[in-house]
Amino acid sequence: MRDLLLGLLPMSWQQRLGLERRRLLLCLRPGGWQLQEWRESRTTSIGAIAFGEFDALEALRARLDQSAKDAPRWLVFDAAQVLVRPMLLPAASEAHLQEVMAHEIDRQTPFAADQVCYEGRVVARDPVQKQLRAELVVLPRSRLDEALAQLGPLADGLAGVDAEAAGGGMLGVNLLPMARRAVRGDRHRWLNLGLALGFVLLVYVAMLLALGQRRAVLLQYQQQVAAATVEAREARKLGNQLVASTKAENFLSGRRAVQPTTLELLADITWRLPDTTWLEKISVNDGNIVLIGQSQQASALVGLLQASSLITTPALAGSVQTDPRTGKERFTLTAKVAGTGKEAGHASNP
Repeated sequence: MRDLLLGLLPMSWQQRLGLERRRLLLCLRPGGWQLQEWRESRTTSIGAIAFGEFDALEALRARLDQSAKDAPRWLVFDAAQVLVRPMLLPAASEAHLQEVMAHEIDRQTPFAADQVCYEGRVVARDPVQKQLRAELVVLPRSRLDEALAQLGPLADGLAGVDAEAAGGGMLGVNLLPMARRAVRGDRHRWLNLGLALGFVLLVYVAMLLALGQRRAVLLQYQQQVAAATVEAREARKLGNQLVASTKAENFLSGRRAVQPTTLELLADITWRLPDTTWLEKISVNDGNIVLIGQSQQASALVGLLQASSLITTPALAGSVQTDPRTGKERFTLTAKVAGTGKEAGHASNP
């Protein structure tokens, strides 16, 4: 979060506040050391010191401790001093990349794991194939110990060891063992804490303002809904009373005028069916009538019932089967009760 907030400041302000990321690079060169300053991916040469000039190194260390104590010091090897082995690994191995690299040292290099300082880095990721291209960077411990001995008094204040890439720039790894890395205090800790608290306070105030506005709008909507609910309830009561009164007045008269009663249907069907036919079940429901029974000639029943004025469109449902026990034909006959909505809809769509 600190980097996000500070990145919004102009570069000139970051330089005045001393908030730029920078390092002091001690580059190993043939015959001596070259001191460089790395600031936001820009490298500037400061000077050079030959091997064996420990007095100059001691003076440099004292000066750096006084004027650049917040800038971490890194030892940098050239590309020829380290061994880089590219590898293709599953994407799931990224979470345990260092452990995977430790097992690959014996296979990828002529050294044992306790003879080198190593670190793995991810070069590219392929989400489609679920693979990643990684590199194993290896530095022999003997070479590191020799460089630290030549570095003299500056060896104790190192924050890391990196190497130059073959195509320029840095590899971006730290080959220095954890036990030898310098621990530096963060002088911007209080600034970070203040920025974090300020950010939290701004978010809290913004949430309170938004919550207050939403609460006022919600209260207004609730009042409007309550008023509309009372009006709708009164209108619904009046409508229900009117509908109930109308239905009560017209129900019985409408039923009598539109369709026959069940007794009339039973009497008409009994009069029209022959004595050789008997019914096992009669069902009248929502304008539909279903007759189930046995007859000597079931197909003739349709013609007999078509002459009725109380039912319409009689028809046999399903196949007619002969009962082996009685020798009669078992049938299921359906029809519409005259005057119902079902019958009226059927008459409009014959």
